[in-house]
Amino acid sequence: MKTSTNAEVRQATANEELLGAFLKDPSLFPNYKAGLTPDHFGEYDWLYKIMLETDAEEGLSFKGVVQRCEATELKTLHFLRSSYFSETRIPGLIRTLKKSLLQQRLLGLSRQVVDDAVGGKDPDEMLRDIQKTAFNLTTSESKDTSDPDRDVEDWVQHVFELANDPSIAFGQMTGLTPIDSMTTGWHRTDFSVIGARTSMGKTAFVVEMLLRLSQKGYKCAMFSLEMSKKQLYFRMMSNLMEVNFEQFRTGRLAPNHYERVNKYKDELKRLYIDDTRAVSADYITDEMRRLKRTRGLDFVVVDYLQDVKEQGEVNDNGGSALARVCRKLRAAAQENDCHIMGLSQVVRGVEDRKDKRPGNADLSGSTGIETSADVIALLYRDDYYDPNTDKPNVLEVNFTKQRNGKTGKVELHYDRTTQRITERY
Repeated sequence: MKTSTNAEVRQATANEELLGAFLKDPSLFPNYKAGLTPDHFGEYDWLYKIMLETDAEEGLSFKGVVQRCEATELKTLHFLRSSYFSETRIPGLIRTLKKSLLQQRLLGLSRQVVDDAVGGKDPDEMLRDIQKTAFNLTTSESKDTSDPDRDVEDWVQHVFELANDPSIAFGQMTGLTPIDSMTTGWHRTDFSVIGARTSMGKTAFVVEMLLRLSQKGYKCAMFSLEMSKKQLYFRMMSNLMEVNFEQFRTGRLAPNHYERVNKYKDELKRLYIDDTRAVSADYITDEMRRLKRTRGLDFVVVDYLQDVKEQGEVNDNGGSALARVCRKLRAAAQENDCHIMGLSQVVRGVEDRKDKRPGNADLSGSTGIETSADVIALLYRDDYYDPNTDKPNVLEVNFTKQRNGKTGKVELHYDRTTQRITERY
């Protein structure tokens, strides 16, 4: 008998819940099957083999699995299917299964050592056997072994594709020429950080990026830990309609302007905005996986990094948690093949300097950010400090780090009234 008949009266185990996820929502299977083998599922190895067979022949479906199972196993399938309730648990379930399998193999190795020693096996032979077995084991965090031949062939193919179509080398272009020239577009798998003092224009900058990229067909999302959806929608619609933001959000526009809201509302619907407060980097990563699978995902904004929760660890210092947040977000950008842009506060100390332009060291938790970020851009406006400046409405974007590009400064026109950022002529 392959399964327990009283499964309904107990809580599902990790292997049962993960199998239930694949049975309940087969579209999850392609995203999570890599690195999983029947051995990870213990007594349910038979079912995972059926899932692999079904997926290879016709694509995984509950109906396809049922057709390949015996009638006595249908009750088990329905129990497993009912045990799934949240995709956010899947990465943790996979880690649990991998650790469990590793533990079983280590225990088996230790028992074999004891049996061989008791049986009088030659110690040199024992050591060779132990080394051979142990060297074939990997930690639960290890990925599938890379194949150098395949990796090089893939790269060579990319070189020839690049020669035939140089546009492949560019990232997601915004249409703002100064930004695109400096970055060659926001590249997939990169983690960028936009830093500035409060009210300098960070949110306006990322809103401009989101709207422009969305208009070009990219799938964009924003995790706003500071502003609500309604506040962001006011800013975005002011930008699109080119109307006074303050008058708009306080209901004081001319009546004809409100008629135009319906014209632009579909542009807002293309953006995914999550304004849940006090979320963790793990929550953001899990949501990104779901979005990538269900609607596609190309560009993500996190506003802002210092507000992302991270559980403390022993010997943490002031920047350790933020450093872990940044590492997790950078890993999420790679995993989901998208660009992540995080906003960061700048320390108050810049206010005491003659030149108030921030540097990398002025970012709150700068060490963790500098290490993880592929791109760092710091915003500055002269008219924020000097209303009589000869550069009014100029937003400086200082690229202080680009892992794969140049550094330098670009200047844009920032209309605070409408929250629009355009090229400076």
